[in-house]
Amino acid sequence: MTLVSARRLLSAEDRGAIFTEAAGSATDTRVPYWMVLLLAAGIASLGLSLDSAAVVIGAMLVAPILAPVIGLALALAVGDSRLAVRTGIVLIASTIGVITVAALLTVALPFHTLTAQISARTRPTMLDLIIAIFSGLVGAVVTVARGSRLSAAVPGVAVSVALVPPLAVAGYGIGTGWNWAIISGSLLLYGANLAGIVISAMAMFLIVGMHHHDVLAIAAEWHRQDESVGLWRWLKRVPGLRSLGILASPWARVALVLSFVALVAVPLTASLHQIAREARVQHAVEIAAKRFSRPGRSFVVSRDVAIGSNVATVTLNVATTSWFADSARTSFELEASRLCGEPVTLRLEQLPASTGDIRNFTELVATHSVAHTAAPASKPDALASIAAARSDVDLAMKAVVLPDSVMLLGYDFKVTDGATTASTRLRVVYLAPDTLATQASQLIARQIQGALSMPNLAISETVVPSGQRSIDRAAAPRADSIAALLSRYQGLRASVSAGTGVTARELDSVVATLRGPARDSSRVTVTRIGRHGISVGLRARPAGR
Repeated sequence: MTLVSARRLLSAEDRGAIFTEAAGSATDTRVPYWMVLLLAAGIASLGLSLDSAAVVIGAMLVAPILAPVIGLALALAVGDSRLAVRTGIVLIASTIGVITVAALLTVALPFHTLTAQISARTRPTMLDLIIAIFSGLVGAVVTVARGSRLSAAVPGVAVSVALVPPLAVAGYGIGTGWNWAIISGSLLLYGANLAGIVISAMAMFLIVGMHHHDVLAIAAEWHRQDESVGLWRWLKRVPGLRSLGILASPWARVALVLSFVALVAVPLTASLHQIAREARVQHAVEIAAKRFSRPGRSFVVSRDVAIGSNVATVTLNVATTSWFADSARTSFELEASRLCGEPVTLRLEQLPASTGDIRNFTELVATHSVAHTAAPASKPDALASIAAARSDVDLAMKAVVLPDSVMLLGYDFKVTDGATTASTRLRVVYLAPDTLATQASQLIARQIQGALSMPNLAISETVVPSGQRSIDRAAAPRADSIAALLSRYQGLRASVSAGTGVTARELDSVVATLRGPARDSSRVTVTRIGRHGISVGLRARPAGR
């Protein structure tokens, strides 16, 4: 059945049967509907948290929420105000139910990791709306086809649109402390999917003539015979519900849906432009960064691009045998800015490396472990005593060159003298915004091994994040752990940010814990900010102090 011939081929009896079947499926909200829907919400939430695409797809397949969405599109095409209200209430209740289940499961989970499956549903674009429009057309065609072989396409429609996972992501955002970036992004995706299905399915129903008077008569008869109870029986008695003014005209109904589509299309368009901008900047940076990859001299260890509102900031971590001058930095900024059409600034972090390091860098890039462990060394003659070894390590660590954003806090050196071999291990502790890239970590390890003439030295790393940590009334152990870091590493300083709603007693308790028994006020600073709660950030002591 083609779109052109559908209206001509459908008789009044066919249209009546289509309405009866679709309306009945859309309003069948007995206990099995809610059980399956809420179970699907739980499956989707767990799949998102486990970053399992297969589990999330399973939740899409079993969720029955597509039926009331198609029912709403049918009601708007027919002009049936009572069916529109009923399906609208079902959708609202279903939306709240899925979000609630997801939020409760998130709170109950012992971990809250922002997985790829979750983040993928927080930045919708116009492409998501277009996909929903195509999927809504398929759903309407299957509904009109009535029991043909096309019914096998319904699961595919459910997967392509995916109404439940965005709601589960919204629940995750609520369960992790009302993360509005996640909540708003996922709800926008849900709105885009809903708008796309309704507008396209409504258009299909109008094309096949579901707005004819004979369908309205069948709809009225269906409502009279409907053995509804509870809320639906009450809705029958609401004055004016049978003939809502805005649903009287097909054009008014189309305008109503188009207004909703336009409402979600504005942020979706802006998001698409932002993603296109990010791709353009990333491509420009990739091309401009080639100047820092010179065989035998240098290699780009890691690249990070932060895209602001007006300028992109690039951080390049480059291993090199000879220093790059400021002219290389300027040249990079000019070329990247020209290629992407907006200002680009460069922060260049250079790691000294030998020619051998550069030559073997391909092997380092393929390495995924941040622990640098070699085979146990033969018992070294040079290490006559543990004291001598520790002295050598102290001198070597003072000579290690770290990236600009990293500060060495301390290190633990252990020598285990066995019967036939001596095992030497070094654990390095550093302060950084994030864990060092694998390649940068291995270059630092090679510096230490080279300085000590101990190529078999096993080196591991521990990072102390410098970012903000939230401290609430029930998080005394977290404050104690930060205080332990301050006590152990004298080069650390703490910055406490307290919201205006935090009482002086609460703030004094946290500050006292951080300052410890010595009450060293110079290492802990306090600022009042507008947001709620208390957070603590760590920073390094300025050089020379």
